[in-house]
Amino acid sequence: MLGTVPTQAQGLGGILKKAKKVLNKVEQVTAPTTTTTIPSAKSNDAPKAQATAIVSGGTLYNPFEKKLDVEVVEVYGTGKSMNFGDVSVVLKLKAKTVTDRIDYIGDDKTTAYDDEGNVYRIDNTAYSIKVAEGISVKADLGSYGLHFLNVPKKTEKLQLVKLFLYNDFEDGNGACRGYIELRDVPIAWRE
Repeated sequence: MLGTVPTQAQGLGGILKKAKKVLNKVEQVTAPTTTTTIPSAKSNDAPKAQATAIVSGGTLYNPFEKKLDVEVVEVYGTGKSMNFGDVSVVLKLKAKTVTDRIDYIGDDKTTAYDDEGNVYRIDNTAYSIKVAEGISVKADLGSYGLHFLNVPKKTEKLQLVKLFLYNDFEDGNGACRGYIELRDVPIAWRE
């Protein structure tokens, strides 16, 4: 007999049980699934930051916006040779809590990246950057010794600059740490 399945004396009840099991398996496989996202632990205590346009070009991401206003004044380069120079950042910082300094900016993961995928590291960490509550203070990180080293002078912009910041804002919430990010920022080369 063509098209028949041997039932091996199990009767109609046995066939229905098997069919029900098969249908249940099909429903489990084809049922829509939901994904639950669990936030991962991060080494940085700072929340995700909003994008803010930089006047000279690019975008700023400040994860400390509830405690510290950050404005990019300039990303500048100074020549070391005919073809290479060091790049630094000038920020305007305004504390929104009681504090008179930023403990430090910079660590071994503070980096800059250009359009060609080159990675630039810093030569120093900027310690005890003076700030004032409610007053904008200009901080030239280069004057604190923080420079991205050996950037080719032909580099016109940096795709990403990650500046690690660590500070205890003295508001009873403990120390904060995280990365201020600058994206697509032009470099003003100085002679």
